[in-house]
Amino acid sequence: MRIKGLVRVFNHVRSQLQAGLKPDDVEPFRKQVKTIIRDVEEICRKHRVAPDQLPAPSRMAYVFLKELDLDNLPVIQAGEPARAAPTFRVKNVVKIGDYFADRLWQQFGLLLISSSTRTLLEREIDKQVSALERLCALNDQTPSALEAPSRRVYCWLKFLSSEDNLTLHLEALQRARKVMNEHHLRLDRPLHLHLISMNAVWRQREYKNVGLLKVNEGFLNADQNVWQAMINRAVSGRDPASDCLIDEFAESDDFSEVLFEIESLAAPTTRSARGRAHSLDESFERVNATYFNGRMPKPTLVWNRTLTARKFGHYQPSRDTLMVSISLDDHGVPAYVVDFVMYHELLHKKLGVVTVNGRRLVHSPGFRADERQFAEYNEARHHLKQLAHRQQGPSGQTMTVESDDSNA
Repeated sequence: MRIKGLVRVFNHVRSQLQAGLKPDDVEPFRKQVKTIIRDVEEICRKHRVAPDQLPAPSRMAYVFLKELDLDNLPVIQAGEPARAAPTFRVKNVVKIGDYFADRLWQQFGLLLISSSTRTLLEREIDKQVSALERLCALNDQTPSALEAPSRRVYCWLKFLSSEDNLTLHLEALQRARKVMNEHHLRLDRPLHLHLISMNAVWRQREYKNVGLLKVNEGFLNADQNVWQAMINRAVSGRDPASDCLIDEFAESDDFSEVLFEIESLAAPTTRSARGRAHSLDESFERVNATYFNGRMPKPTLVWNRTLTARKFGHYQPSRDTLMVSISLDDHGVPAYVVDFVMYHELLHKKLGVVTVNGRRLVHSPGFRADERQFAEYNEARHHLKQLAHRQQGPSGQTMTVESDDSNA
């Protein structure tokens, strides 16, 4: 089942909250949110499903709206400037992203073995990234100010400009192609697969001469079984077992890790640390003073723009950027929970990766011992587990993996 536009509405509502509401807009905003919730629940009733059986992006958007504290909204007074940073649009960026996604699919085999072909592609990707960065600079902005579709493409291309990430991308396409070849799909037209950054988990389109399956870049590290489920779902239609396997991966740390990594590539604005309910600057100051004696160098702090089901933070060493899930920017989330995620990610900054018997350990025994020093360790973990459970929905009851946001 698909509820068209729910994720797009969530993004719009969140933008309104970040910008702040004028006093006259508060009541219409409340009615808007209540209407959306009522409509979603009515659609679910008609289809005899529960909202927690919706696909991951739609379900998390519904939970966010449902749990929104409508009695404690951010209001700006007359004369007070809007809080949100301005955004701007660059034409044809989405088309450029689609072009590279198709080229990667058409040429992945050659790109894996031909250094000259790969070098040419890498140069073209770098050229597009540099062009977007120049346009942002001319507008006195950073890439974080790009409108969402353009920003996603920029971050995705920047992600692929890493040699290791490009290799992982090509190998993922190779696994998908292997599944297609082994199962001798009976199709009336060729099936192309685009692995790309998008709001949807996956989306399928049929054209006159070709079928197109667009899959979220979060599936970068998915194994053969997940790709088999994805291809089977796209070609054969609804299959509960395939739906369950795909949705489980879409809610995994592996999936969220890639999304965090991609999103962190857009240079954040100075306003990025201030949320509607919590301030990352204030959280950092509390954690730094309490657990690091005020000596921890401050990284760039930013809320991410993507709802996550299980992973609530990410530290990117190469850019010294600490990102916290927007899922925690809620008045119902205690400050100590945000502080715990902040502390966890700052430990990554402090300790880095430890190698034990040739294995790279992100969460070493020493890391876990330090993590338990957090004062509200048990309470914070319990709250995060509850939040993850609410956003993931009941195990094994996923309805579909197709998202509702086809344009954003």
